[in-house]
Amino acid sequence: MAAFFIAVWAAVLAACLAAVVRDPGPDLRHPAVAGSAAATVGWMLLAWAGMPAATRFARLAWTLGFLTLLAHIAIAFGVGHGWSHAAAVEHVREVGGYGEGIAVNYLFAAVWAVDVVWWWADPAGRARRPRWVGWAVHGFLAFVVLNATVVFGPAGRRVWYAAALGCLAGWAVTRRRTGAGP
Repeated sequence: MAAFFIAVWAAVLAACLAAVVRDPGPDLRHPAVAGSAAATVGWMLLAWAGMPAATRFARLAWTLGFLTLLAHIAIAFGVGHGWSHAAAVEHVREVGGYGEGIAVNYLFAAVWAVDVVWWWADPAGRARRPRWVGWAVHGFLAFVVLNATVVFGPAGRRVWYAAALGCLAGWAVTRRRTGAGP
């Protein structure tokens, strides 16, 4: 089963990269930018759905989501900003009103990276972490995804992302009331 998910992940990334090769022109609405963002959120949602059981699938989906995030960052910087950090900051300023807010993106990637590494290096330790740590990590990540979707995402996807995140939030509140954690 893991091989299937890895093959799907590789195919999606290959499609994004093929889109960049076909049309390398600078465009923040490039299909590869939007596609890699959507794939990142998709893997994240799949992982969150599997996390209560802490299955190998959930860990794999969490890892593939993070790797997709790294690809998305590279694609967005390359195709969207011409490898210019200043252009990325300016874009965040134009769209979100505060260019230095790009630091939240870097913190998002760092938090997710630490969680992925922790899950692989010490799965038992991660499972024993205080519940508030899990809620803080996943709450922060969900908050950033929701805001990024509203600010930067294509309008057509906003409804789907909001519905999926709303379902997960309702489920998380139910789990919290029963004493379970992420």
